[in-house]
Amino acid sequence: MPMQRLIRLALAVTLVLGALLLAANTLGSRSSAPPGGPITGDVDRGRLLFERAGCSACHTVTTEFRVGTGMAGVLQPQGPVYPSGIDYGGALPNGAPRTEENVAVFIRSTNQGKIGLMPGRALTDQQMADLLAYLRTLTR
Repeated sequence: MPMQRLIRLALAVTLVLGALLLAANTLGSRSSAPPGGPITGDVDRGRLLFERAGCSACHTVTTEFRVGTGMAGVLQPQGPVYPSGIDYGGALPNGAPRTEENVAVFIRSTNQGKIGLMPGRALTDQQMADLLAYLRTLTR
């Protein structure tokens, strides 16, 4: 009899732990879209990503130039403020039109512009959506 009781107790503990893990994974995942649907970015997560993924090492969130261009206005039609003598004609430094999709490709790829080299960043689709949501808030 004591062995059966021990087996039942172990089974109960296993089931409870499994249920807790399942609940933690379900509650902890903040999926912004149904599978296959568009991903919604989160501004606060984008701000943290900008700081932690190395963006802020080279870019400010204002129009001020650091190692790279300040990000204020990067997703606006007029674009960010470039240093004197630099003009991309409203396009990105790689010549692509200034769209969110092209900005995402630019961020993920290593690019050479007139200012210098920007190494690409390996971001998930959710991270990119978050970063773009944050960049949208940076206006000139």
